Amino acid sequence: MRKYLILFPAIIFMCACNNSATEKKQEEAKDSVQAKTVGPMNEEQREMKEMAERQKNEKPKESPYKNAKIDIKVFNNETIKSDQKLTGFGYDILIYDALYVHQPHIPAINGSRGFKTKEQATKAAEFVIYKIRNNIMPPSLSVEELDSLGTLK
Repeated sequence: MRKYLILFPAIIFMCACNNSATEKKQEEAKDSVQAKTVGPMNEEQREMKEMAERQKNEKPKESPYKNAKIDIKVFNNETIKSDQKLTGFGYDILIYDALYVHQPHIPAINGSRGFKTKEQATKAAEFVIYKIRNNIMPPSLSVEELDSLGTLK
C-alpha cells in the first residue's frame, strides 16, 4: 500500500510535466507553420513595410490647399439639365475658379436626392472645404458626419 502512495503522486507529477512539454511543442509547431505560410518577404512587401514605417514616423503633411481660394456654389437641381430628375439642392466646390467637387445629391445616402435647403447644402460644402484645407483626403462625408451637421433632417 505504501508503494502506491509514493508511486501515485510520482505518476501525476510526470503527467503534468509531460503536458507542459507537449504544449510547448504545439506552440513551436504553430509558430513554424506561420513562418512557413508567411515565408520570406519579396521586394514589394519589404518596400510596403518600409513605407508604412516611414509614414508612422512622419508628421502629417500640410495641405497644398491651406491658403487656396476655395468657393462654394450652391445650385437648385431642378435648374440643371440631366438624365435623372433630381430634386433639392447640390453644391460645387471651386478651387481657384476650377471645379474640384460637383455634388448634386446627398453623399453617403442611397438614391439621388438633393439637400432640402440651401443652408444644408452650404453646411455640407463647408465641411468638405474644412477637410480639403486640413489635408483629410479623400474629403468624403459619412452618414454620421452629415447627421451631426444637421443636413439629414
